[in-house]
Amino acid sequence: MGVFGIPFSFAKAGFLTGFLFLIFIGILSLTVNLMFGEVVLRTKEIHQFTGYTEIYLKRGAKILASFAWFLSIFGALLAYIIISGNFLFNIFISQFYLEPFIYSVLFFIFAALAVLAGLKSVAWFEFFMVLFFSLIVFLVFIFGIPKIDLNNLTTIFNKEFWFLPYGVLLFAFAGFSAIPTQKEVIKNQTSILKKAIIWGSLVPAVLYLIFAVSVVGVSGDITSPDAVSGLTEFLDYRIIFLISLFGLLTISTSFIALAFALVETLRLDFGFKRFNAWVITVFIPLFLFLFGVRNFIEVIDLAGSVAIGIGSVILIFVYKKAKRFGTREPEYSLNLPGWLLNSIAVLFAIGAVYALFE
Repeated sequence: MGVFGIPFSFAKAGFLTGFLFLIFIGILSLTVNLMFGEVVLRTKEIHQFTGYTEIYLKRGAKILASFAWFLSIFGALLAYIIISGNFLFNIFISQFYLEPFIYSVLFFIFAALAVLAGLKSVAWFEFFMVLFFSLIVFLVFIFGIPKIDLNNLTTIFNKEFWFLPYGVLLFAFAGFSAIPTQKEVIKNQTSILKKAIIWGSLVPAVLYLIFAVSVVGVSGDITSPDAVSGLTEFLDYRIIFLISLFGLLTISTSFIALAFALVETLRLDFGFKRFNAWVITVFIPLFLFLFGVRNFIEVIDLAGSVAIGIGSVILIFVYKKAKRFGTREPEYSLNLPGWLLNSIAVLFAIGAVYALFE
């Protein structure tokens, strides 16, 4: 869902600056995903990120990894609540008028009750959403071409917002937590995991770029944080409706999937009763929203820079340990030099600290 924040971050930082960040973060994310894939293949048992951290590093690292994981999920849930109001507003504006704040609260009620009822993500539906997103990007690009102003795409650098694309893109590219699931899905065909990771990292990068070119090229300085609202002056309402509908469907399934996973983690790993785990999971982001944390871009920027950044640093050290103490022979090995791994870890650490004190 971070994809909807990409055009705004590019427009603010300067499109060419955003483009360079897209290449840089895309390469970093692909490298991290491949490293985690190798960790998964070097370990006989299947775990999630915190599980691999516990196996290969000390307990303190697991606590830090858990913090990063909780922060990323709560950040994502809060971001979904915030942006849901914009999508619902765009969908129903022709029928009746409500403030986006009200729509966000209504979305929360529906999503929270769905989690309480025990609903969880359906893999085939998520696959359908990927295809739907590809269609949306294609439609925005086709209908937006006549309205693209190339001057909107030639801005180079804005000192005040130059770092904004970093966290937004990290949040958008974040996906290494899905790799253990990929291994389970392909079962005995683990030799194709590397290709799956590569394509799963490169295809979104291309779609993100096309989406950013389309939106920023059309709306320029008035590009909105949710990417969609700023297009209402330029594109037909039916296109706005489709984009908003896709966004709503995506955040709905993502909210339910993430919240359900967190409820189960609190219940199974931390001993909470299911209802109490549900209350903690859904009401922390709601309270943050009600108490004024409603800036979509700031939320995903912080979640990406700090949570994903910290998680990536930990993963690099997990990878180095798995190289030495893994319990099976992997189907591929990256053989990255130590100085490069350390440099990547330092970059992520600097990014997290800079985002906190910026």
